[in-house]
Parts: sequence; structure tokens; C-alpha cells
Amino acid sequence: MTFVHWIGVVFLGLILVGIINTPEDESSSGEMEAFSDAASSERSLESRMPEEQRRFVQVVSDHAAEFGESRNELQESRVRDRRKEAISATLDSRSISSWVGTINQLETNMDGKAILSVRIAPNIDIKTWNNAFSDLSSNTLIEKDSPIYSSLLDLSNGQRVVFSGSFFPSESDFIEETSITIQGSLKNPEFLFQFSSVRPIN
Repeated sequence: MTFVHWIGVVFLGLILVGIINTPEDESSSGEMEAFSDAASSERSLESRMPEEQRRFVQVVSDHAAEFGESRNELQESRVRDRRKEAISATLDSRSISSWVGTINQLETNMDGKAILSVRIAPNIDIKTWNNAFSDLSSNTLIEKDSPIYSSLLDLSNGQRVVFSGSFFPSESDFIEETSITIQGSLKNPEFLFQFSSVRPIN
């Protein structure tokens, strides 16, 4: 093998070592750190949950798992009925105080009213409507001249918050849930909510 060939082999080896060791290790390290931070944040929020919120999250999560085991639409409908009864028994009223979660949507509609969604568990959201038409009879969108709008000005997606307000009554779910399908309602529920206060968790 000539000297030039040896140079080529050594150069190729250095490239392969760099590809194998550097990016992959850095990527794995970054992913592990992100996962650790997310898990730590979730544990921290869980420790702040009032007991009523803990029970609510457990009820909704248990019925999501039960829905996943359903074999037909009759069973799915029965699971939804049981969840309605369980939520009714869990909530002291449809008004709640000092629940905690993470903002996963903070935007405005065309009129500048605030759209807000707070995630209280990996698959459970508490939210306003995201458009004026759907909101006509609910008035969940947050007015620009309201104190709560002012309290949202310095917040952002991913921020942990403590909030209070009221759910809306529902014949199907005890509290109104906005998903179009029964699968969305049970597995990734989005409960309609009228926020009365939101503040950051320090």
C-alpha cells in the first residue's frame, strides 16, 4: 500500500470516529437532559396539585385507559357514561380554585381576545374556545380590558401556572368537553373552561 493510500485510510478512519462519537453522544445527552427536566417539572407540578385536582386527573386517566380496552362502540359509550358519573362524584362543584398546570396555548383571535389552554396532565387540557363563533354562548375568550388578560401578558407557552374558574355543564360528560369524536373525548379530553384568574408559579 502506498503512502498516499495510507493517508486516505487514516483520514477516513478519523471521519468515522468523529461521526460515531460526537453527534450521537451529544444528541443522546441532550435528549436525556430534556427528558429529565420534563419529568422533574411534572413531579413538581404534581406535588402542588390540590386533592380535588388529583382525584379528577386520576378519574379521567383511568377511564382513558379503560376506553383503550373497549372492543366495540357499545363498550365505549358505557365507559363515557361511567366517566361522567365519576367526574360528578369527584368535583365538589363545577367551580374550582388553585389548580395547577402548564400553558400549552396562549394566542389571540382576530379581535385580540386571549385564547388559553392549560395542560394539567399529559393528555388532559383545560381551555377556552379558540374562535368567536364557537364562543358565542360561552364567553370563554378573555377580553382585552380584563384583569386576567393583563395577568397573561408576561406569560408564555410551557410556563407553569396556578388557575381558578368554572367548567360548563354537559349532559354527556358532566362538564363540557369539546372533542368532535368519542375517542378524542376519552383519550385526549379538552374541557371547556372560563378562567377567573391565572398566575405564574414561581
